[in-house]
Amino acid sequence: MHNLEAAKNTLDQTVYLKLREMIINGEFPPEQVIIQNQLTETLGVSRTPLRKAMAELEMEGLLYRTPKGWYAKRFTLEDMISIFELRAVLEGLACRLIAPVIEDEKVIYLRAIFQSAYQKRQENDKDAYYAADKKFHNFIAEETKDFHLSRSLESCKVIQTSLTQGLYRSPDETYPEHMAIIDALEKRDGDLAEELMRKHVRATITVLKSGDTSIHY
Repeated sequence: MHNLEAAKNTLDQTVYLKLREMIINGEFPPEQVIIQNQLTETLGVSRTPLRKAMAELEMEGLLYRTPKGWYAKRFTLEDMISIFELRAVLEGLACRLIAPVIEDEKVIYLRAIFQSAYQKRQENDKDAYYAADKKFHNFIAEETKDFHLSRSLESCKVIQTSLTQGLYRSPDETYPEHMAIIDALEKRDGDLAEELMRKHVRATITVLKSGDTSIHY
C-alpha cells in the first residue's frame, strides 16, 4: 500500500511539473481553451492526475477556469509589478532569516557561482549569468528551510519565468548588487542583507514602470 501511494504521489508531481513547464514555455495561448483529452494523450496519463495538477497551477496563478474550460492566464504589467513587489518582501525576509546561520562554505559557493558566471558572460556565454541568477535566488529561498516561504517564492518565480526567459537588467548592473548581498550574508548582517535584497528586486520594478521590458543576458 505504501509503495502504491508513493508511486501515485510521484506521478502527480511528474504531471504537475510537466504541465507547468508547458505553460512556462508558452505552449498554451492565453485565449485558447486547454483541451484535456489531448493533454492526457500527450502526457500519457488519466484525467485524475491531470485535474490535480491543473487545480494546483490554478492556485499558483498560472491557470484559470471558466464554464467553457481551462485557460493559461494572461499577465499584465500590473501583475508583473505585483509579483516583483511580493518577491522583494519574501526574498528580503529569506535573507534576514538565513544570515545568522549560513555556513561559510555556502557563502563561498554563492560568490563562486556569480564570479564564474560573470566571467563566462564576458566570454560570450549568454546563458551562464541567467542560470546563476536563478540558482542564487532559489538557494536563498531553500536555505530558509521554511516550506511556506519557499513555496510562495517558487510561485512568484514560476509566474515571472512564464513571462520571460531572461533578465530585465544588465548583469553589469546586477553583479555588484549580488556581491553586496553575499557580503552582508558573510558578515551575518541580516538587516543589511534584507535591505539590499529588497532594493535589488525592486530595482526591476523601476525598469518595468519605465516601459523598458527588453531582456538582457
